[in-house]
Formats: sequence, C-alpha cells, structure tokens
Amino acid sequence: MKYLLLGLGFVSTHVAEYLSKFGEVVITYKSLNPVKKIYVEEVLKDKANAINLDPLQDKEKLKKEISSADVIVNFIGEIQGDDKTLRIANVEIPKLIAQIIGESGKKKVLVHFSGLLGKTGNNVKPEEPHLQGINPVTPFEKTKYEGEKEVYETSQKYDFPLVILRPTLVYGRYSAHIQFITMYNFSKKGLIPKLNFQFNTVNAYYIAEMIKNLSDFRGRKYFYATECNPVSVTKFFELMAKGLGINRQLHLYVPEFLAKLVLPSYIKALLKYTKSTYDCSDSKNLVSKLSFDENEIINDAKFLSRLEKERTLIPT
Repeated sequence: MKYLLLGLGFVSTHVAEYLSKFGEVVITYKSLNPVKKIYVEEVLKDKANAINLDPLQDKEKLKKEISSADVIVNFIGEIQGDDKTLRIANVEIPKLIAQIIGESGKKKVLVHFSGLLGKTGNNVKPEEPHLQGINPVTPFEKTKYEGEKEVYETSQKYDFPLVILRPTLVYGRYSAHIQFITMYNFSKKGLIPKLNFQFNTVNAYYIAEMIKNLSDFRGRKYFYATECNPVSVTKFFELMAKGLGINRQLHLYVPEFLAKLVLPSYIKALLKYTKSTYDCSDSKNLVSKLSFDENEIINDAKFLSRLEKERTLIPT
C-alpha cells in the first residue's frame, strides 16, 4: 500500500509516522519552517519520503504522485487568513486533487481532512444527505463547507471512493498549533485557568488508525473523527504543567466573558463548540482504543519546551 499525504503539519506527521508501519508513505510540503524541519529530519526520518510540492504550481508533479499512490490523504488547509488564502487552501486545492483522481479513471481512495462546519448541539450526527441543514458562519466554516461539496460531487461524478473526516480538537505529541502554544505559555508559569469549557477531542494517532482501516474502503463516507467523551480545557493546562515538571500550580477562575476578551481570535472562534458534543460511532468502529490519552499532552509540553529552548517555538 502506498500512501500520499498532501500537506505537512502536526496531524499529518503523526499519520505518516503511524502509516509507515504498513506501507510506503510520501508526504508533501510547500515550504519548511524550523518546526517542520524537525518533522521531516527527525520524526519522519527513514519513515516517509518528504517532497516539495505546491499543488497549484506543480500540477504535473501532483498528477504523477497521485497516479502512483493507492490512498491519497488531503491535509492541505488553512484555519485563518484572508478570504483568498482560505479559499485557495480549503476549496481550490481539494477540488483540484479530486478532479485529478477522477480523471485518472482509477478507483483510488481519497481521504479529505475537513473540519467542524458550524453545526452544534448534543451528540451531533452526520447529516443525511451530505451537507443538508449545515449553515456555516465563519469564513473557515464556509470554505471548508464548499471544499467538502466540491470533493463529494467530484467523487459522485467519477465514482471513486471518498472519506471525509471532520475532526474535533486534534491533539498529539508534536503539536505546535497556536492553541497548544497558548496553553503551554500559561502552564510553564504554573498558571492554570479554571475554564468552564470542554471539547470533544481526538488523538492524531487515532486519525492515523482510522485512515489505515479505511485504506480499502469503497463508497462515500463522512463522519466526525472524535473520541466519545469531552475533555475539560483546564485538563490540558494541568497536563502541560505536569509534563514540564511544575508542581506549584495556581488555579485561577476565569469567567467566560473574560476568556473571550483575552483569547486569540482563532481560539475564540472555537468556543461555540465547547457546549456541543459529536457522535463517535464511526470512530469507535475504526479505532481499537478510543479514549483520551493524557500522555500525548504531557509529551507535547516537552516538545514545545524543546522548541522554546531552541528558539523555534512558532505556530504551525
């Protein structure tokens, strides 16, 4: 089995590391910052072949890589930026990938890494039919919605297998996303905000296991990639502090309105999901052990500490 992972980030790094045990893995990047260099030169050394590829500028190279792969996983996407940036990453590139697969005439599996599209509630289940009743609000949600629509319709047109993953809050030992850096910066000082927030979460390695078990899938499927039980945001701060060996912790109650004032804009946009839960049925059927893994957060704190010492602690 040959896996082509499009887009190098913390989630795809975990997935590539895991899938390397089961087949050949190629992972692409548009550019390398210091954190991504660690992913390529250390985490994925001798496990995955990392190649430079800009999908919109290297279409022939993209076609070649797709033609030689059995499973194509699209991780390319943006969570923030102007409308053009979001549209290119979340709509145009997925559309191009799906079109190339369709025109190849081969039944390759496309796994599209999407996101929560704005639907909230208790135990939210995948809608039927696809996207019915979904009303995205933010630019991120709107472009992810349109990206899903494009790949789903292209899969129907050309009749190739498609899996759309809608992850909840993804965590893992190599995460340098802004929300985890924010938690780290508080935790290293022993400051533990007591927040009345909780999220459905999903370990990046569970996503890898889902992809592995869907490698021979035939059909079209979309579901929430998530663990079953929500986790308190405060728990993340406590585990970060534990990973850093900080025993003296000051727990501070932070009212919701104050948290909304001080949090970065991207994190504030996620707060509406803290009062919702998402159906884990499909994820349970694909992952052998689907429970929150505290050690991943502890190890992530150590990873971020290393980055800070090396002066490479930047959001990726």
